[in-house]
Amino acid sequence: PTAQTHQYLQPTIDVLAWRQNVAVSALHGEVSKALAGLSLPHGYTVHYEGSYKQMAESGGRLLKSFALGLILLYLMLIVTFRSFFDPVAIMACLPLALIGAAFGLILGGKFLSMPAQMGLILLMGIIVNNGILLVDFAKQALREGAPLRQAVLDSVSKRTRPILMTATASAVGMIPIAMESAVGLERMSPLAFVAIGGLIVGTFLTLLAVPVLFYSIESLRRRRGEQKPS
Repeated sequence: PTAQTHQYLQPTIDVLAWRQNVAVSALHGEVSKALAGLSLPHGYTVHYEGSYKQMAESGGRLLKSFALGLILLYLMLIVTFRSFFDPVAIMACLPLALIGAAFGLILGGKFLSMPAQMGLILLMGIIVNNGILLVDFAKQALREGAPLRQAVLDSVSKRTRPILMTATASAVGMIPIAMESAVGLERMSPLAFVAIGGLIVGTFLTLLAVPVLFYSIESLRRRRGEQKPS
């Protein structure tokens, strides 16, 4: 070497590599497997720097942001609907959207990268909005005196069209980014595949799961109210 390098005030031997079509996480797995049986002399350690370290740190911050977003979303829904249980029916659509996001990454041949994780946060807001439309319409019908079953069925039949229009418009708007035809946004294509897959699958599953959960929660609430002593 022509120069001595240091990291954390310690002398280092840097091993550099250039990747082209391999994900950082996949490359790190191969490197870890290759170094699994390596016996280092006393005082020597291995540190992973560069792209992997940045991805790990950014991923941790994104995970904290995602968790904080879920907590704030739940608290906001509690205040809006004045119920601790109605937000559960709404937020149940989030795991369903993750199924579509995973399929989107697989079909697009993308890896779970930083843009893909950002797409999950974007997807969370859109999918939850669909659940809010369904539950809010059903509760409005209940306040007007409609039977529970009819209120739930009407919420699906009358809110399906605006929900599909919103999801379709959002998914279509992501196509240029997914196809990497948007100049300067090529690296954001995993975000688009996550959003498109999550919107398509999550929207249709939301139309099934959210009304069923709301009906179950409301039925249980009414049965408990009838069983209370007068």
